[in-house]
Amino acid sequence: MIVTPVVYCEDDQSLVDAFNRLPRSDMDSNYWSSDELKDLRRRVKTFYITAQGSRCCYCNRHLGTENHRVWDVEHIADRSKHAWFMFTPTNLAAACLDCNTAKSSTEVLTNARRVTYPSGSQHFKIIHPHFDRFADHILRVGQVYLPKTSKGKFTIYKCDLLRFAEKYIEWENRAVDRRFETEVSTVFADGLMAQAAVENIIAQLPNAE
Repeated sequence: MIVTPVVYCEDDQSLVDAFNRLPRSDMDSNYWSSDELKDLRRRVKTFYITAQGSRCCYCNRHLGTENHRVWDVEHIADRSKHAWFMFTPTNLAAACLDCNTAKSSTEVLTNARRVTYPSGSQHFKIIHPHFDRFADHILRVGQVYLPKTSKGKFTIYKCDLLRFAEKYIEWENRAVDRRFETEVSTVFADGLMAQAAVENIIAQLPNAE
């Protein structure tokens, strides 16, 4: 969990303030990709990679590098839907490319009409890196991610965390569609870890990182 969010330097804060003064109808989420924000994006990415100990905010994998090419700045509440939260420090984190691509523009707010940024975990459907402890919602054993809560289930599916098991066991079909479908469905349907189902999945997967 991220303990302290990014604090903008004076130059970055000036850009943020200018954007936040715009009417919401004029807030363009594409502004994030503008050349004007190049240094801000770099500083934000560097900050969160370090703050997260080089672990992706969704899969919790240690990427083993701070190279910016393998990281994305993640807008937890998607900027295309909620441009007014684009610079909110607690809406920012560092995600691996695969998790960020899988999550895409998924709506993660329990109330999509919010106009002020939430200050607690209960307002999000996904594991929030500023408000939630990963281990409270997901059990990871080797390549297997299993949900402890509905928020864990949502994160596993929306960020495609089953891709690790699929890759290492070389499944020909999607994990959620075919192989171990009964066991996976049992765990997800209950929101609890049905021990027999969990053991059956784990027994057939490698335990390597």
